[in-house]
Amino acid sequence: MKLFIILALAAACVIAKPANEVAEIEPSFDAYRDVRLLLSTRRNRGNPYQIAFRNFDSIRNSPFDASKPTRVLVHGWWEDDTSDISVGTSEELLNYYDFNVIFVDWSEGGQTINYVAAAGRTETVGFFVASQLNWMRENNLINFDRIHVIGFSLGAHIAGFIGKNTNSQLDTVIGLDPAGPLFNERNPGGRIDAGDARYVECLHTNGGLLGLGFGAHICQADFFPNGGSSQTGCLTNTCAHLRAVSFYIEAIINNGFHAIRCQTETQASRENCASGGGQWFADPNNAANRLSGIFHFSTNRNPPFAQGPFRP
Repeated sequence: MKLFIILALAAACVIAKPANEVAEIEPSFDAYRDVRLLLSTRRNRGNPYQIAFRNFDSIRNSPFDASKPTRVLVHGWWEDDTSDISVGTSEELLNYYDFNVIFVDWSEGGQTINYVAAAGRTETVGFFVASQLNWMRENNLINFDRIHVIGFSLGAHIAGFIGKNTNSQLDTVIGLDPAGPLFNERNPGGRIDAGDARYVECLHTNGGLLGLGFGAHICQADFFPNGGSSQTGCLTNTCAHLRAVSFYIEAIINNGFHAIRCQTETQASRENCASGGGQWFADPNNAANRLSGIFHFSTNRNPPFAQGPFRP
C-alpha cells in the first residue's frame, strides 16, 4: 500500500507543478558520484565491498574472482541495499553458487517521492553500470558470456539499459515485474526489451491498467503467474509487485515454478493456457536454450509459492 500511495503523491506533485519547477525541488543526482557497486562473494558474505569505478586497485583489493561467473542485481523505486533483491537474492545465490554478486545501489536517485525523476534516471544508471562492465571486460576481469543482470521494477529497466550499453551482448537479463508507469510498449529503446542480451526473460506479477508493473510480452520469454495482474494471497498492488522478487528467490532455492506455454497474452491473463508445459521460470537452461514465448503458472497463497513439478 505504501508504494501505491507514494506513486499517487508523485503523480499529484507532477500534475500540480510545471516540469521545470519539479526539477528544481528534486535533489541533483550524478550516477558517477552517487551509485554504489557493492560486491558480495562467499569470502565476504554479509560484508559487501564497495568497488570504485574503473579502479584496478579497488578490484585487486576486493574478493572479486575473475574466474567465477558474475550476477548483477538492481533494486527498484524507493529501495536500497537492505531490499530483498539485494539481501535475500544475494544470500541464496551464494548459498547455491560460487558467484561474484554485484549489487547496484542507486538509492540516491531512487529513494524519492518523485517517481517521474526516479524513472528518468534509469537510463543514466544503466549506462554507468555498463561502462564499468565494459572496462572490466576490456581488462579481462569478466566474461560477458557468464554475466546475468537481474533487476526488479525500475531496476528491471536499468538492467535493460545495462544490456543496451555494453559493447558486446551479455548472456542474460532478467526483469522482475518491470515497472509500468511512464514506460511505453511502443518504445523498446526506452525500457527493458528482448534485444538487450542474448537472452531476456521477464516475470509479470502486477501488470494491467492499474498495476505497478508492465504487463505485456516485451521480452524473449515472458511469464505471467496467476494471470500476471494480481497474485494469490495479495490484497494490494504492492504485495503483488513484490511477489516477483519472492518468486525469484524461491526459484533459486528449489524451483517448482513449472509453466505452461500460452498462445497469447489474453490466454495468459485469463489463465487459460493448455498447449503444453516443460518450462520453468528462472531456469538456467532457459538462457542456454534461448527460450521464447508466453508462459503461465499458478502459485500458492503463501510460501512456498511453487506448486511444482520441481525442476530436476
